[in-house]
Amino acid sequence: MRYLEIANNEKPARFLILKSIPIETLDLELEELIKIHDKLLSRINFESYSLEDISFVEPNLLDLKIKIAEEYYRNCCFCEHRCYINREKERGFCRIKESYYATEFLHYGEEKILIPSHTIFFCGCNFKCVFCQNWDISQVYFNPKIKNRCLKYDEKKMAKIIEFRRVLSKNVNFVGGEPTPHLLSILKTLKYTNVNIPVVWNSNMYLTLEALNLLDGVVDLYLTDFKFGNNECAERLSKIRNYFDIVSRNHSLLDVDVIVRHLVMPNHLYCCTERIFKFLSKFDFYVNVMFQYRPEYLAIYYKDINRTLTYEEMREALELAEKYKLKLI
Repeated sequence: MRYLEIANNEKPARFLILKSIPIETLDLELEELIKIHDKLLSRINFESYSLEDISFVEPNLLDLKIKIAEEYYRNCCFCEHRCYINREKERGFCRIKESYYATEFLHYGEEKILIPSHTIFFCGCNFKCVFCQNWDISQVYFNPKIKNRCLKYDEKKMAKIIEFRRVLSKNVNFVGGEPTPHLLSILKTLKYTNVNIPVVWNSNMYLTLEALNLLDGVVDLYLTDFKFGNNECAERLSKIRNYFDIVSRNHSLLDVDVIVRHLVMPNHLYCCTERIFKFLSKFDFYVNVMFQYRPEYLAIYYKDINRTLTYEEMREALELAEKYKLKLI
């Protein structure tokens, strides 16, 4: 995995490579900026770069990504809700304007190859999962009674924290809630981050193609959360439309290291778990089959998920993973 080479300081992180690629000007219309972005990105051979090749310039390709993200932020199309609102003035489906975060720390509970992982938990989410285990920071953090749990996000300060924690951390892990609505803040954070560290995008993957294009060349490892094997379960339990169509599309486009997490839920082995495993069998992804589901938040009102898993369901899930020859991690 190239991710491990970056973690061990044998290869440069992708975002550092972007900071070494010059841009003539940022003073152009959005359409022209996107053309320049796509042309330059298509020419980069990330594998050919060594740490000795990195020499920062300004403006650079990461600056160009930030400029494009600023335009999208004022007509938001980061996720597939496509609210197209100016988030400097309004709140869309995710209810997020400026970025807040709940906590950041060295996480030792992630997959083995990730720990210790410098995990940054953003507040807010573009899903409304009725079973959310972090509902206080993802769903209602903007409530005055809850908001004191969240801190205003400062890109320059967080960059300094990332650099400080890199002494021990293997990566910086952007999560939530959900990181997608905070894409602009994350890109700005990396602008101020000057240490070599792999970027982990820990996401529900309900991104637009525009957002994926901005992440191309930034993310070193996708840590994805594949919840549902069909659109109907997703709409009923997470209030999301066209879930499987969009999330499967996005997984099909990933060309860097990927770890897929699937949280097995009671009574959803064959409508969700098996369909996801069948889809994932087409790819060379690592898969983490997770059994820690417990009914949280509003799950008590949904009979099918108002309990923990049985041992029989866990056994069947592992048998399905074996059936589809998944690379378990």
